[in-house]
Amino acid sequence: MNIKSQSCSLFEDSNHQRIYPSLLNNKMNAYTLLIALVVALGGFVFGVDSGIIATTLGHKTFALYMYGPSAKNASLTGAIVSVYNAGQALGTFVTGYSADKFSRKWTICAAGIIATFGAALQTAAQNVGMMIAGRFFAGLACGMILSVVPVYIAEVSPPKNRGIIVGLQGMMISIGFMVANWVGYAGGFASGNSQWRIPLAMQMPGAILLSIGCFFIPYTPRWLVGKERYDEAKAVIIRLHGDKNDVFLAQEFTQIHDQILLEREGRNTNVFVSIQSLFSRRYFRRTATACFILMMGQLSGSTVIQNYQSIFYASVGYTGRTALLISGIYGFMGVFGQIAYLCFVADKWLRTRTLWIGSAFLCVMISIIMALSAEFHSGTKDPSGPRAAIAFIFIYSFGYAVFFNAMVWVVPVELFPFFLRSKGLGLAVFCKAVVAIVLAQITPIAIQHVGWKYYSLFIASNFAAGLIYYFFLPETKGKSLEEIAELFGDALATEHLEDINTSGNEELKAQGGAKHLELVKV
Repeated sequence: MNIKSQSCSLFEDSNHQRIYPSLLNNKMNAYTLLIALVVALGGFVFGVDSGIIATTLGHKTFALYMYGPSAKNASLTGAIVSVYNAGQALGTFVTGYSADKFSRKWTICAAGIIATFGAALQTAAQNVGMMIAGRFFAGLACGMILSVVPVYIAEVSPPKNRGIIVGLQGMMISIGFMVANWVGYAGGFASGNSQWRIPLAMQMPGAILLSIGCFFIPYTPRWLVGKERYDEAKAVIIRLHGDKNDVFLAQEFTQIHDQILLEREGRNTNVFVSIQSLFSRRYFRRTATACFILMMGQLSGSTVIQNYQSIFYASVGYTGRTALLISGIYGFMGVFGQIAYLCFVADKWLRTRTLWIGSAFLCVMISIIMALSAEFHSGTKDPSGPRAAIAFIFIYSFGYAVFFNAMVWVVPVELFPFFLRSKGLGLAVFCKAVVAIVLAQITPIAIQHVGWKYYSLFIASNFAAGLIYYFFLPETKGKSLEEIAELFGDALATEHLEDINTSGNEELKAQGGAKHLELVKV
């Protein structure tokens, strides 16, 4: 079967007028970075929404208002945290359909609107039920964001810089966490219930900006090709990569176009059939790998430390504003670590090396924290132990940001073919949310009953993850999204990106005796 490609007309519009991307030259890299930053606001929204609950739970005025005179209720505390993760889980199902049907960008826009609504409910909460409802909608929005933002950024990024550009989401998540911690600390200087209502309201500005920003970003070229809107796809490719030469731009369009046609050939791409395909023999390894990476991101201990740090600080003698101040300083470590990732690790280190070294690092850090917590338990009169434990928590946060905060999004989104990408990442985020729900429910009880021994769970999970990354994870650095499918045995509809011949009316033969690809001018 011949697949008709329109790549030779890449530099002609629908009226056959020649387009000269060289006139735009170096502006295109800046354009790609700009739209990635706009979309990465989703990471900021997730960071603020996720991080703000830690300082909210640390305010005594919140506990008194929600739990009554006792100011304690482990079950309701767990519910407030876990319902957010339940919303995330549901959001992933919405995204799998919406991102393919209505586009990546309008799904992101809708998520911003839902996040704004959830924040409004939390800010105005009159009882714990209203608070839980607000956290649910915030989680729903963030589940959508986490499932679609990496997909959007990956699909507009050049292969050689994808680690850095997708890593911007991790950077914005870190900034969001930091802002949440400092806003929570600042809330301590307010009076009464304003201490927690004002910080909760600060979830809204980022979400509103995200929704507005979606009106000014393009559709991804892969989504446009999937909808057979080829002229629009060509125009977007030129805007994204116009600093490259004409040959590269034609090669990019050819590979996207022909690979999507090959994936669709003889296949029903209905959403339910696609979800079934995730568990088929052909795609199960990719599905399991993506789910494993995001689940291990939770079982690394990062979310537990983030959400329950105020409880930990209280256990070693730091409460009130002091604990909130420590949380604010803790937030800087993620940003510093993310800067280190972007400068020294992204697209320089192999993906696999980053993940297994990171797992080993976290094992060591948590082991030290566990030992210090065991030796210097609550009520100790020696301040050196608690201070050392907090210092290693800070180092742990820095290391997590360097090795995982971006990489847990970079690798999973690279693994899937186009027709499964949003659904596959959505399933992986769903698995992440399920693990987070379990941890949210058991952590307050575990801290109360087993104390420092609880850390052994995260030591074991990081150790196991490191072994999996070292021995079984394929390397994806520097490959186009279409070429990565080859690592799992899929046929590539064209030669590798740099080898594609886009001249004249020549026929190209796909590697491995696949199909003849005829390039014709239109």
